[in-house]
Amino acid sequence: MITGLLGSVPDAAAVKTSFWKITDIQGFLEGENVAGVSIESDGSLALGPAWDSVVTRLDGVSYIWCAARDSKGRVYFGTGDNGRIYRWTRGQGAALLWETGAAEITCMAIDPADNLFAGSAPGGTVFRVGARGDTTRYFETGEESIWSLLQGKDGALYAGTGSHGKIYRITGPKKGSVHVETKDVNVVALAEAKDGTLLAGTASKGLLLRIDKTGSMRVIYDADADEVRAIAVLEDGSIAVGTNRTQAGKSGEGPSERSTGGDGRFGIDVTPQGGGKCGVFLVQSDGSARLLYAPPTDFIYALVPYDATSVLAATGESAALFRIGTDKKYSLLGVPEQKQILAIARGGGETYIATGNDAILYALGSGPAREGSYTSQPYDLHSVASWGKVIAGITGGGEVTWSTRSGLSEEPDEGWSPWSKAVPMKEGVPVESPAARFLQYRLGLKGSGSAGPVVSSIEVAFLARNLPPEIGSIQIFGPDNPYMEGGPEYRPPSISQTFAGGLKVEYNLPRVGPKQVSDASTAWARGIRTVTWEALDPNGDALRYNLSIKASDEKEWRRLVSDHPERLYSFDSESYPNGTYRVRVEATDTPDNPPGVALKSERLSTVFEIDNVPPRVEELRVSAGAARGGKTTVTVSGAAVDDDTRVSSIEYSVDGGDWTDIFPEDGIFDARRETFRFEVSDLAPGEHRITVRASDLDRNVAAAKVVTVTR
Repeated sequence: MITGLLGSVPDAAAVKTSFWKITDIQGFLEGENVAGVSIESDGSLALGPAWDSVVTRLDGVSYIWCAARDSKGRVYFGTGDNGRIYRWTRGQGAALLWETGAAEITCMAIDPADNLFAGSAPGGTVFRVGARGDTTRYFETGEESIWSLLQGKDGALYAGTGSHGKIYRITGPKKGSVHVETKDVNVVALAEAKDGTLLAGTASKGLLLRIDKTGSMRVIYDADADEVRAIAVLEDGSIAVGTNRTQAGKSGEGPSERSTGGDGRFGIDVTPQGGGKCGVFLVQSDGSARLLYAPPTDFIYALVPYDATSVLAATGESAALFRIGTDKKYSLLGVPEQKQILAIARGGGETYIATGNDAILYALGSGPAREGSYTSQPYDLHSVASWGKVIAGITGGGEVTWSTRSGLSEEPDEGWSPWSKAVPMKEGVPVESPAARFLQYRLGLKGSGSAGPVVSSIEVAFLARNLPPEIGSIQIFGPDNPYMEGGPEYRPPSISQTFAGGLKVEYNLPRVGPKQVSDASTAWARGIRTVTWEALDPNGDALRYNLSIKASDEKEWRRLVSDHPERLYSFDSESYPNGTYRVRVEATDTPDNPPGVALKSERLSTVFEIDNVPPRVEELRVSAGAARGGKTTVTVSGAAVDDDTRVSSIEYSVDGGDWTDIFPEDGIFDARRETFRFEVSDLAPGEHRITVRASDLDRNVAAAKVVTVTR
């Protein structure tokens, strides 16, 4: 399955014809299924190699780790987690040749006499299956694992091992020795250069090594990756390598940790770039390297030459088969349902693909498929839409057919309409499926002789039904929210208020003369209320807002503002009597819709209090206490009372001095009436003025004073 990693959004607003456009590779790679169709890097669909058949499916087996084809066309493959070796013969099917007793058969090589050699992990044993089916334990490396095997042109078998990074040269049953120690942890890939020298890819340093017949070694490429997992030598002697950066799936961590999962998603970037988890690089004979393509998958498992200037690359998490050229052009040739393509066996013009999760061997057709199909992903219009016509960019020969289905659920199910009849794709073909929220299309491509069609673009017209706006939470901010920026000492012509998310509102004050205040927020700014709300339109329409206010004992709403373009609004509440209020926010999509089509929604705020009457300071009394050293202590008591909201603070000042905060007698401001008692000490003989000031939640302030004479 192909599932796009990047979402798509409809182009236009309601009552305007919109278009679902697929004009590049990203759009086509968001599709759901391809069969016999390749998706090219230039953003087109064409007939590709046919996935002719499932050669064999191994029930109860997790992985086919490796595969090799002999000169007779027989395909050998090794499995995990049960360490079996199978042989598939055309017309006879798959036969189990050997249960080796190893956990994993990790790699294979075939000599010119069609004898098979297989490496294992853990255990480091080389198994041999003769051309006639006889089996022997051929060589014991004594290493933990064998990750790679190569049948050299010199007649020797080379084995790359872990976890000490040694390469063995094996010349016969139980005959072999260490050819080179790479000074890395694992040797995960082996190949032979055009001049006969040995090439090795390592993990965990991620090096490509060139090793001559004497065992002399030099680094020809440092991949800046965890491993050089695969090597393919092209006809001109250049070397393609597959590298992996991910730590979670490194070969050196053992078979049990070699990519046993994945979410099955697959997507691709239009431009090949470095920095991803894996990549295919071309290494020249002078050691220079350039990136050919970095697929957005987790892992590259295998590379094999495809022709003189391109390779086949197998990936996992998600599973995909690519053809990648030295000119940086690439094609997606297939996406099996399994989670990894672990191995590619190629020879005699035949190609076989081995997978993991589940263990299946596929045969890839030797030429272009005669016909193929491409199925898009279900496209979400975000509202029910009616369909227009489809226009496609098609060149080449053959024929392209078109069919669709639609539904109201994201995943197609029995509630969806059936596929419409496939019709030849012509200019302006109508979409026959019923109106719905989701639409899916299927293309059929058929070749004609040696020519086949090429689809470069798809454009589907639709008209989305208008949906009403949606209003989220409404918040009312009062004087507790900080207003002033810069802390002015005088009343300015305007004030500003900044809210969460960066929203900022400016409020113009009535033009009056300058007035110095001791606390700006409790004087000229205390009556300002700011309303903010969240709103969106499912169709992407522009919105306008009408705000109204109503007290709990009123029947009619009073308009605050009409046709307001912003999602916040401030008003002066000092002109409203004390009481409990709500604000109503009405959103309408009239800017983008004509009368009769435009829709609106409304939402009420939670209740909030408007309190413009200050509290009262009552029962203010003072009683003299003891005198000591000519100084007197007095006790002041009283009550702060508010008829509408809680008392929020009490302060006192002596003889016009600084204000001192005090707590009520019960220790907490939680009521409309709060009693207080405090002492003022060290009063000199004479008359003293003690002022008590109380504030409510809306920062209305009242004060009272008491005069006392001390002796």
